[in-house]
Amino acid sequence: MKNRSGDGIDGSLDELDRRIVGALLSHPRATHAQIGEAVFTSEATVSRRIPRLLRSGAVRVIGVMDGEATRRARSLFVRLRCRPDAASRSAEHLARWEECGSVKLLTGSVDCLAEVSYTSNEHLLQLMFKQLPGLDGVLAVWSNQVIRRFATPHNWSPSLLPAEVVDRLRAQRMDRWDEQSLVDAPSRLSPLDEMIVGSLAADGRQGWQQLAERCGASPATVRRRAEAMMAAGFLRMRTVVEPSVVGLAVNAFIFLSINPTQLGQAGELLAAHPAVLMIAATTGDRNLCGEVALENDAALYEFLSGTIGQLPGLQHADIAVALRSVKRAGMILPLMPGSR
Repeated sequence: MKNRSGDGIDGSLDELDRRIVGALLSHPRATHAQIGEAVFTSEATVSRRIPRLLRSGAVRVIGVMDGEATRRARSLFVRLRCRPDAASRSAEHLARWEECGSVKLLTGSVDCLAEVSYTSNEHLLQLMFKQLPGLDGVLAVWSNQVIRRFATPHNWSPSLLPAEVVDRLRAQRMDRWDEQSLVDAPSRLSPLDEMIVGSLAADGRQGWQQLAERCGASPATVRRRAEAMMAAGFLRMRTVVEPSVVGLAVNAFIFLSINPTQLGQAGELLAAHPAVLMIAATTGDRNLCGEVALENDAALYEFLSGTIGQLPGLQHADIAVALRSVKRAGMILPLMPGSR
């Protein structure tokens, strides 16, 4: 995404673009002035570059209703082993499920991974025992229920900015970006609240005036309701970017078995690592599952030997490298030329 011409992005981001993406990851709704200060450029430059990044599809900013905080949904990882000729077809089929937020094709012990949200045990029963068996070419299925999140893409910070700049941007956020804060008991969301969430899910950087026009309310009202949902932990803002866009060519998934007495310690250690996009405690055959992104295979080796290998209570580690993101953050992705 080359952008030297200023006409679009079609090769790789330049250094300033990468810093701007780092600022958006730290604070998805930061103003142009806040981002300019963080990345040492003018507000006018930021105002030109961000729309271009968004138009190109390299970056998305979305609002996400936290299904677990609102008690509306729970999540699990589904891993599939498929016939060699069926993996891509199965992944594309899964990506069309509304319940699947992300789908990856992998190389390793499994061929496909999906994160699935469900609203009830009956819903899960339908998915696991009626819909999944209908996928052609699936040889084996494993599922791991998420029971505790240590890190999510809402707080991913891949060393694009100095730590003190990231901290300053995060301090300006209205939404809960980390996984440590206790979420209040959910209250009933109004129809206006639902409209606000739906509109921000499509465009997380729209201004209050634009949001108000789309929701049929005053800017003061929609801002008050949106910020109340953010403060409660129901509405969370997220910048979505494929790791390869910011120079992290190796995207992998880790499935670990940890001594249960040391599970929390291992999860917190991984959550603090800049390579980790997401890490969660799970049920099933593996009790700690996550996603990582690194610059190259040498960096992956160092992460495995120096970080995974040193985790307290480690009993087993299975690593699967992503070949292609079929769906991320609820959006089916186009097949990019040269993607791994």
